[in-house]
Amino acid sequence: MSLSAFAAEKVYFAGLSFIGDDKDMSSAAPYAASIIRNKEALADYNKRLGEALIGIEDDSVAYELGLGNSKSGNALALSLAITEEQFQAENTGSGYYAVKASTFGQIVLFDFTEKRIISTIPFITSYTDSPKKIDDDYRSGIYKTVYSDQSKTINLINVFISRLADVNFEKPFNSWNIKLRSVSYTSNAEKALAKYGVDKDFFDVRVASQFSSAMSKRLGVPVLPFTKGQAIGGAMAMRFENADAVELELPPADYYVDLKLLGFNQKILKETTNMIYPSFISGLRVSIGDVNFNELLFSEKAQSGLVLSLSKKLEVNEWNEFKNSLTVLSDQFCSQLAKPEKSWFKEKMFSKKSFKKFKKSTKKLEKEVFDNLR
Repeated sequence: MSLSAFAAEKVYFAGLSFIGDDKDMSSAAPYAASIIRNKEALADYNKRLGEALIGIEDDSVAYELGLGNSKSGNALALSLAITEEQFQAENTGSGYYAVKASTFGQIVLFDFTEKRIISTIPFITSYTDSPKKIDDDYRSGIYKTVYSDQSKTINLINVFISRLADVNFEKPFNSWNIKLRSVSYTSNAEKALAKYGVDKDFFDVRVASQFSSAMSKRLGVPVLPFTKGQAIGGAMAMRFENADAVELELPPADYYVDLKLLGFNQKILKETTNMIYPSFISGLRVSIGDVNFNELLFSEKAQSGLVLSLSKKLEVNEWNEFKNSLTVLSDQFCSQLAKPEKSWFKEKMFSKKSFKKFKKSTKKLEKEVFDNLR
């Protein structure tokens, strides 16, 4: 029976939070940390989030503002939780920088009394800019825009409100769930990580966050968080306005997603006297299965190249471009799970199936997995 058949479901709004250890918050998400650790700043930001929530027309849910305290004993609660802020800047050699500021987070629905997660909606928001100069003030200003400027589509408050439609407030703790279970690498991919001095554990979380966010957005499903470095046993640590961690129990996963990075490669497509046109290529295998029956339901691989037009005077950060390529591939792969395209299948995928059979396999996933999650 739907919520609308009764009085509106009361949901307490817990405000802004951070997922992970307190000692990691300043390095992983410095701007979020500056808000969460400042009582007045956090109260002001939560007020703005709350005002946006109250403005939503939904007769089935009644939002109650003012949780955020881990000592509280309220029941169904909602939080905008940040996991990481990533700032990327490259000198283009043309008098300006290419900047990309990404913020990784999750909309978390949880039972505060029972201390358990009900569902999570992962998301990524990215802000791009072309400044002539970069310093600490500029970087802080970028994240001020991301967090507070509601005139921008990528603003976190706007993203939070737009993704609330994917939160199922009727979903019980023990209903169907999917989780990104593992990230693994071929020997070629591991060589690339070693070449660029990449922390593998940190990169595991980044890859998982990107794919989970793309999957949630493209398929309209909640995805349980990849908990490496963020969980203690079967719990996920969240931090609100006080310093104490709140450990919330994660529900069991019925379905899993395993990712395998196949490798990275750079191919020069064209070259002139002054310009070069490289393609930064990444490869990924995606496997989806049923946990309870230990059954593999889907396993396919694809690769995609990110083509750039660059001045030969420019010193390119190759690893940044490979990461960007993988981000694009993750999003495209999830789009194909939702709505397969023959042209993409032929150009990007390495499948033994025909397109017709591949499309049939995605329809089977929709019916047997994704539809159960909504």
